[in-house]
Amino acid sequence: MNKQPEELSAKQPTTEEQKISRQFSYGRIIIITILAFAVSGYLIYNSFEYETVKTIRWTGESIFWIFCALILIVLRHAGYMYRLRLITNKKFSWKQSFQIITLWEFSSAVTPSTVGGAAVAIYFMKKEKLSLGKSAATSMLTIFLDQLFLAIIPIIFLIILGADKMFAKDAMCRSMTALPGMGIFHNMQTIYFTGYFIFLAILLMLTYGLFINAKALKKFVVKIFSLPILKRWKEDAIHTGDDVILTSVELKNKDKRFWRNAFLSTMLSWCSFFLIAACVVMAFFDIEVQDIPVIFARQFPIWMMMLLPLTPGGIGIAEIAFSALMCDYIDPVLVGTFAVVWRMITYYPYLFGGAVILPRWVNRVYGK
Repeated sequence: MNKQPEELSAKQPTTEEQKISRQFSYGRIIIITILAFAVSGYLIYNSFEYETVKTIRWTGESIFWIFCALILIVLRHAGYMYRLRLITNKKFSWKQSFQIITLWEFSSAVTPSTVGGAAVAIYFMKKEKLSLGKSAATSMLTIFLDQLFLAIIPIIFLIILGADKMFAKDAMCRSMTALPGMGIFHNMQTIYFTGYFIFLAILLMLTYGLFINAKALKKFVVKIFSLPILKRWKEDAIHTGDDVILTSVELKNKDKRFWRNAFLSTMLSWCSFFLIAACVVMAFFDIEVQDIPVIFARQFPIWMMMLLPLTPGGIGIAEIAFSALMCDYIDPVLVGTFAVVWRMITYYPYLFGGAVILPRWVNRVYGK
């Protein structure tokens, strides 16, 4: 008899694993799926005008760019799979890597950004027979590489393009759409850099801990989280400090080739993900070649908004952010509808793919 995700808690001896297993209950997945469809339906309802839709033509070029968008989501997944095998010294097969990455992304799709992440990834890898130390090191290193990309690349685009283009400061089209919450994006630069400097601080602390003095970083973090206002997260801080120490040991023997391939695979995954928006736009609207870097650069503030721990997988927030920052390339009347198209490629595959793979993965790792 197939095991349900709810039954996992009976198999887990630790509170952490029980908490993780509850995040993937069928009831929770169904509620989140309904919420996602409700948001999509609302956006289409508020940004759909028949007369405007009639002006859009589905051509061979449209099919080509949508196909390119689908190829890019595959490349994103492949980049993560390659990186996982690289970091773990090919401990996982390609099939195992595919399932782990899918479930990892699935956890992000069904939980707010601050809930998923390292603990969930470690849980999946431990169940695939990777040691606790290597699981923690793998999770921590992927976080470091992602943070490194998100710290360096947007600044390059900001210098080249300027803040006005990157944050769509002159996009008057926001007032032409009936979607809610568009006004907040007039202060998008402030919101973005507030989040950016928080992530930069985390990156600098990780760099110090991973490559200089892991024990000193753990001591500092635990002391900070011993303050009364932060004490509820002290146990998590201790676990994170332990993970940094384990990871620092794992990284001592890594050579230049490893770091080059690790960062290139990270770039492949993120660049593929961010270019999907350009493909969606080019499928139905005419843009110049020089507009592609602008569309790419705007994915950084969109991603920052998605990290707000308000809704599972950034449902609603992602679509509104996309609409606010892309409405000067897409007809403002239809921008909400195309935000849904974008999410159909970047979000729903992980939501549905994870729901399909999860019970099969449970049966395999726990046995029938």
